[in-house]
Amino acid sequence: MMTGKLLRFCLGVFFFVSATATVNAQDTVLDPSLLRPDPNNAVIEGRVVLPSGRSADINIKITLSNSQSTLTTFFTDKHGEFRFLNLSAGIYYVQAAGDPNLYEPVTATVRLARSQVVNLTLTLRRKEETVSRYSGAQVVSISEVNQQVPQAARKEYEQGVKLAGKGKLQQAIEHFQQAVAIYPDYLIARNDLGAQYLKLKRLDEAAEHFRIALRKNPEYYNSRFNLGLVMVEQKNYADAIAQLNQAIAIDSSQPAAHLWLGIALLQAGELPGAEHELAKALIMGSPNFAVAHFHLAQVYLRRGDSAEATRALKAYLGDSPKGEFAEQARRLLKELEAANHPAAKPR
Repeated sequence: MMTGKLLRFCLGVFFFVSATATVNAQDTVLDPSLLRPDPNNAVIEGRVVLPSGRSADINIKITLSNSQSTLTTFFTDKHGEFRFLNLSAGIYYVQAAGDPNLYEPVTATVRLARSQVVNLTLTLRRKEETVSRYSGAQVVSISEVNQQVPQAARKEYEQGVKLAGKGKLQQAIEHFQQAVAIYPDYLIARNDLGAQYLKLKRLDEAAEHFRIALRKNPEYYNSRFNLGLVMVEQKNYADAIAQLNQAIAIDSSQPAAHLWLGIALLQAGELPGAEHELAKALIMGSPNFAVAHFHLAQVYLRRGDSAEATRALKAYLGDSPKGEFAEQARRLLKELEAANHPAAKPR
C-alpha cells in the first residue's frame, strides 16, 4: 500500500528538522533576463504586507520556484514590492520570508497562462508566541525543558532511545514504558513510546499515547504531528488533515508536517490544498523532501496536466534516483511519454 511506503520513508520523520531561512543580502541571485520585459511572456508582480495590513518597509526575501527547482531569489524594495518578468506559462510558487524570529514564511501558488499578468498580495503572519529548541534532530518544546523528571525515569528513557536507534523496538518500548510508569507526565518518553508503536503499525496503542501527551500539553508539536501520521495510516484523512493543520499552527517551520498534510489532502481529493502544501515542503525542506515532487505529480495527473506531471516526475528522479518511488516514477514517466509521442496520437 502507498501509505505503507510513505510511512517507511518517514520512519525518522518524527525527528526531521529544517532550519528556518535567514534573510541575508548575500543570498541575492537575480537573473538579468528577468529585468527586460517581453510582451509575449507572463508577469508576476505584487507586494508584501505586515500583519497590520501596512506595506512592509523592510527587506523581505522573495523566492520564485517551479516544481523542479528554485528559479531566483531577491529582496523587495522599500515599499515591499516585487516583480518577476519574462515567465513562461506554467505553475510557480512565490515565497516571502521576513525575519524568522518574527514572521512565518508565506507561499502562494500561481498558475500562469501565456502573456498573463498576475498581481499578488502576500501577508506575513506573526510567529506564535511559543518557545522551542532543537536537540539533535528532534523538536523539543518548552514544556519538556521545564519538566522535573526523576532520575530513574530519565535513565529508562535514555536506554530506550539507544535501543530504538539500534532498531530494537520492542526492547525500547519496555524502557519507555518503565519511564512513564515512574513519571506518567514524561512527555517525550510518552511520545517516543507512541512512535515505536507507530513503527510497528500498532496504531491504536500509538494514538493512545499521543493523546495522553496532548491532554497534558495540547501544544506539543511531536505528538500532534505523530497523531496526524496515525490518522493517515488509518486512512482517516479528514482527522489527519485536522491534526496536521494543528501541528503546523504550533510550528509551521517543519517541512515534514507540510509534506504529510499535502499527502492527506491529496488522498482526500483536495487538489489545490495538496499542491500548496507539497510545494511548501519542497521549498522549505529541499533536497531532503524530494519525495514531494512525486506526490505533486499525482496532483497534476488527477488534474489532467501531463506536462506538469512529467516535469515533477523528472525532478523527483533527478533528486532521488534510488528513492522509494523511483521505480513507480520511471514507469509513470514512460507511460506519459508514450502517450504524448506523436505516433501515439490519432490522425
